[in-house]
Amino acid sequence: MATPTNGSLLSAITTIANTYQSRGQTNESSRLTSALAKLRDAPDDDAIATAHTLGLLVVTFLEHGQWNAAADIGKLVVEARVALLGSENPSTLTAMSNLAAAYWGQGRWSEAADLGRRVTEIRRRVLGDEHPQTLSSMSNLASTYAKQGLFAEAEAIESRLLEVKGRTLGEGDPSTLSTIGNLATTYTSLGRYDDAERLERRVVERCEMLLGETHASTLTWKSNLAVTFREQGKLDEAIRLESAVLDTRLACLGREHPLTLTSMANLATSYRDMQRLKEAEELEVQVTEVSRVVLGEHHPQTLMAAGNLAATYRCQERFAEAAHLGASVMSSMKRHLGEDHPLTLTAMANLALTYQQQGKSHQAERLTFQVLQLMRKSLGEAHPHTLTTMANLGTIYQSQGRWDDAEKVAEQTVRGREMVLGKEHPDTLASMEDLMRVYRVLAADRTMQRAAMR
Repeated sequence: MATPTNGSLLSAITTIANTYQSRGQTNESSRLTSALAKLRDAPDDDAIATAHTLGLLVVTFLEHGQWNAAADIGKLVVEARVALLGSENPSTLTAMSNLAAAYWGQGRWSEAADLGRRVTEIRRRVLGDEHPQTLSSMSNLASTYAKQGLFAEAEAIESRLLEVKGRTLGEGDPSTLSTIGNLATTYTSLGRYDDAERLERRVVERCEMLLGETHASTLTWKSNLAVTFREQGKLDEAIRLESAVLDTRLACLGREHPLTLTSMANLATSYRDMQRLKEAEELEVQVTEVSRVVLGEHHPQTLMAAGNLAATYRCQERFAEAAHLGASVMSSMKRHLGEDHPLTLTAMANLALTYQQQGKSHQAERLTFQVLQLMRKSLGEAHPHTLTTMANLGTIYQSQGRWDDAEKVAEQTVRGREMVLGKEHPDTLASMEDLMRVYRVLAADRTMQRAAMR
């Protein structure tokens, strides 16, 4: 691009502010208008100083979860700093890192990863592997990998970060605690729930002591711990903890902040798992509607919210609504995230369950088998979500009268869940009951066959 001037930057910001105003995005527009007024009053025509001020504005947008504004202004700042300072200048790398964070918030994870790798590689070469800014870049990249479903890659980076930070900063440092929390979240995604709970309890306890019970970081780790509780089948604990987080986020951040929406969605999922379906639906309708306005129709968080609502419709036996919404979500996720992304696989599995409830057994079988193969490849044979899909396939076989096939799948599911979740987990107990039902049917069939042969 041509070397930017103070005038060209102000002109670009004015255009963006006017666009936001016309769209009714008054908060973003007001922040930009205030920044413009201060910049126009500045005494010097200094494009570098203007880019610095705009860079601070990007950070403000990020803190408020206003991802689109952060990306629009962040891209402008990156281009200006590359032209004025060069691509390896520390200020340029900071701008790139902030833009990657904005892309992350928008759900543009491939672009965030590309930019994050670039920043990490340069900082490693220029600053060294253990410089704080290099470590920050690595942490951001690991979070992006996790969003892409690349959990093994995320775990490798976070384990390395924890080793370095534990040695150089100590476990009580907030940065180290953040890494422990991120690693715990990755463990949850990998299905290592006990490891995740152990780390998350540690982080929550330390953060409450160091930062306070309502600090943003403390709330994040509490929310993550609540998700782990839910995956472990500890629904009462999950609901209690996520409800407290939601109340605080509503008071501090407002209903439209992405973190508030995340808490609402998590609480709704726990309600659904507990069969509190009306409460789940009410929250999921709110999350879906607000997310469409705030984040956009095709943002992953919006699609996930709509998929959760479709799952609740299925549980309410509103099968036509569940199938229509679920098919739409699955199609959008395939297009925007890819067929083997964990969110896409969840949407596919939920739609297959709806087909089964509608009596479309063969469609349900085809889709469930496809999901199972993809989950085995991307998540692994022993991942809890893979085992859930295996259990769903066994249920389909039972409905088709394929009891020998159902027996094989049920036995695999019980063995897998006992190993991964433990013998007392609700899912393990459900699988054991399912296997006993299959055994009873097969025993009755064999008894009848022997009687017929006499």
